Amino acid sequence: MKRARLALAALALLAAPVAVAQLDGSGTITTGGTSQQVFDVRPGRAYLFCQNPIAATETLFVNAPTVAGTTNGSYELAPGGAITFAGGGFVPTGQVFVTAATTGHRFVCKQG
Repeated sequence: MKRARLALAALALLAAPVAVAQLDGSGTITTGGTSQQVFDVRPGRAYLFCQNPIAATETLFVNAPTVAGTTNGSYELAPGGAITFAGGGFVPTGQVFVTAATTGHRFVCKQG
């Protein structure tokens, strides 16, 4: 009986959701037209989300693990656009960069 209770307790622990600390790198572009780092390398990154706010008036470029830009294969997010990497698929674990043309351009980036 005692073993059965211990086994059930162990199963309950395994089934419990694992909390993943979310880190918020949201902010504004400090120098328009210049790539800036949002997140450092994180080998255990489980998800990455970046969004160009709907109120934006220009494109936001996101890239990992190299600098973001208009000509190097960066993800191009129109106003209101977002990109998410999560689950069992590809989640970049290197540095994450963003850029936009205008200083003060807002962006949302979160990782966990």
